[in-house]
Amino acid sequence: MAISRLTHLGLSEYEARAYIGLLRESPASAYEIAKNSDIPTSKIYEVIRRLESRGMLQTIRGEGHKRLFIPIPPQDFVRNYRTMMEEDLRLIEEELQGIETTIDTSYIWHIRDYEGLILRARRMVDTAERTMGLILWPQEMDALRAEIHRAEERGIKMAVVHYGPTSLRVRQVYRHPPDETIYSQKGVRGLFLVTDSKEVLAGIIGKETEGLWSMNECLVTMVEDYIRHDIYFMKVAERFDHLLRERFGDDYERLCDIYSDEG
Repeated sequence: MAISRLTHLGLSEYEARAYIGLLRESPASAYEIAKNSDIPTSKIYEVIRRLESRGMLQTIRGEGHKRLFIPIPPQDFVRNYRTMMEEDLRLIEEELQGIETTIDTSYIWHIRDYEGLILRARRMVDTAERTMGLILWPQEMDALRAEIHRAEERGIKMAVVHYGPTSLRVRQVYRHPPDETIYSQKGVRGLFLVTDSKEVLAGIIGKETEGLWSMNECLVTMVEDYIRHDIYFMKVAERFDHLLRERFGDDYERLCDIYSDEG
């Protein structure tokens, strides 16, 4: 797992193996690093040079002036990498903002993996400036909880529809009963998010994940109205439950059946 994480940061697999091998046993010679990390000896000096250039290992002198290598401690590596990446991202942001762009707001970005859906949702919540409407289930609430709390601290007006019980404490959370939902009917959960009436994210999560993101005004308005009407119906049901049962009986939820007009 650690090797995989390091390769995500841009290290080659050999570099990741050598670094982890040194953490386990150091100081070590080039030959020992290759042997302990299962790296071909023909490649080891190139790997060492790259790790030195990354500041991930140092050379020391052993007996008989033999070259040995020791790794930078993990906490130092992580701290240095984070500082470097934050500075690079800051500079990139400044440089990219100076480029004139034309955004096609009609474009629809398709998302086909759960991680991508959650990452886009986190970014949208973190960059919301005024308002946020959100419909989600407990699993996605757990994934977005920190971002939602930060949005509330920034003073973002929000309306959150949560399916089932929740411990979330923000100004407007509406608990939606999980019965008679798309999950019970089709075995999938929904995630719908609109921020500042200009960005929309809509996803369905089941055995597979499928979603879309867009700034298309039509889609934004459609999903925003869907969230608004869902909350409207819950408010009516909560405030006038006794009257609705009086008029339609215990199964007045059948009012949601758009293919009949019973009652």
